[in-house]
Amino acid sequence: MAGKITTYADFQNFMDACCTKVGADPDLSGHGRWWREMTHTTFVTDGMVKGQRVVVVGDPDNSVMIHALRGDTPDFDANDPNARFGRMPLNANSFFADADIDEIADWIKRGCLDGAAPSV
Repeated sequence: MAGKITTYADFQNFMDACCTKVGADPDLSGHGRWWREMTHTTFVTDGMVKGQRVVVVGDPDNSVMIHALRGDTPDFDANDPNARFGRMPLNANSFFADADIDEIADWIKRGCLDGAAPSV
C-alpha cells in the first residue's frame, strides 16, 4: 500500500523491517545502517554511500538506492559477477519484495517528506 512511509523515521523503520524480513544484516555489509547514520537533511541533500549519491528527491528512477534494491542496472546486476556492487542487500536470504521497493520509490517520488506535505 503506497503512502505508508510519511516521515524519515518511517523510512528508517521500514528499511530495518525489510532487512529483517529478508534475513539481511546491514551491520555486516560494509556500509552499515546508513539510513540510521544520516539525518533527513543529509539524506535529501547530499547523502552518499560508497561514493554513490543515495537518492534524487522526487525521482526514484534516477535514485541509486532504488537501482541497488531492484538490481536493474549493470552496477547492481545480481546475475553479473562483474557488477561493480551487486544487488542489495548483499548476503541476504532474498531481496526486498517488489511491493516494498515500490513503497520506498513512492516516498522518494513524493519528495522524501519528513512529515505532512507542505500546504499550498
